[in-house]
Amino acid sequence: MEGWEPSTVYEHNADGRLVRSTPEPEWNDQQVALLVALEEYEAGLCKRCGTDLVEATDPAHDFNNPLATAVYLPAPGTPVQCHCCAALERSEQQTGVQNPQFPAAIMHAVQLVRRG
Repeated sequence: MEGWEPSTVYEHNADGRLVRSTPEPEWNDQQVALLVALEEYEAGLCKRCGTDLVEATDPAHDFNNPLATAVYLPAPGTPVQCHCCAALERSEQQTGVQNPQFPAAIMHAVQLVRRG
């Protein structure tokens, strides 16, 4: 987090021997509060599309509700294909036969490679 390093306070006795070292906590109250707030915020989002669940599950936004005040529709210019996801899918299909019992256990990675 921005290169912050906790400091340590060292205490020595009259002979100069180290008697105690007290490290500063890595997380202060403000940082913990921010992480808790982020966790609560993310818990209120749809796991697939990231929309606020209160809004996304409101019956007034249901496409099949004739009394709906608003509905979700595909955005103009969509759908579009994520070519990286397509490469992952190709890799998954090609290697699924290698481990038919647990195909999801195979880890895939793709990279963008220049042609030619």
